[in-house]
Amino acid sequence: MEPILNALAPLWAVCKIPADLPLLPFARQKPLPAGVRCAVCAAFPYRLPEAYDSNRNIARYAVGADYHAVCGARLARACKALRVLFPGEVFEWYCDNAPLPEVALAAHAGLGVRGQHNLLITKAFGTWVFLGEIVTTAALPAKSNASLPKINCRQCPAPCKSSCPTGTLQAGFCREDCVSHISQKKGLLTHEEETALRQAQTAWGCDLCQEACVANRHAQTNPLPEFLQSPTPCLAEETPIEGRAYAWRGRDVLLRNLRILGRVDTKNLYSQAY
Repeated sequence: MEPILNALAPLWAVCKIPADLPLLPFARQKPLPAGVRCAVCAAFPYRLPEAYDSNRNIARYAVGADYHAVCGARLARACKALRVLFPGEVFEWYCDNAPLPEVALAAHAGLGVRGQHNLLITKAFGTWVFLGEIVTTAALPAKSNASLPKINCRQCPAPCKSSCPTGTLQAGFCREDCVSHISQKKGLLTHEEETALRQAQTAWGCDLCQEACVANRHAQTNPLPEFLQSPTPCLAEETPIEGRAYAWRGRDVLLRNLRILGRVDTKNLYSQAY
């Protein structure tokens, strides 16, 4: 099994699914197959070298190809191989659509620890990873190729909290005030929301809490090779959006954000899609 998982991702861990792990209620989540009891958690590094940071105006996760397609293809191949290895057992993969809380599950499996910014911190790549899961009815032994970071996040002065323009991390976490969430909202933004985008200087997503995270100071820069193909760090009015993580939201939201940053003509902002 290990060769299959090593081909899946640089970091992986196998664990039993805790009986008390709550399911997420969101409608877009794929349901769990009946009888699943174990999970393979995988971490896919995506941070590109600093050369790609010049003039970047989107979150690092969106610079390369859409991670849903990249990580999904790897997870699908692993599932196919595992079904051959364990005939009669169910293997189902998830990437950003699992009904299980993926950070909590990954931390339980031993991939890393949960930070005060609510992201998973891995020893090798810090927070700069996508997470994916394979759930199965097979009784797999618990194992991992990852080492836990030597960090006590709860004793950290938490620069991640003070880095957020909206202060959403100061008292728990409010998704509505997260800059990344604001950048993805449709329609007109409030004055306060526009101000937050300008402060973060982002047309899509936000990295401020990750850039401030102490655990990321020595994180490796070794992304999956798929993310090195045709990276686009700077979003512009004419940037093709097909095959990108922001394509699902449509061009109008991107144009609005670029207008807020002063990078596009107001006359090109609105269309019938609003």
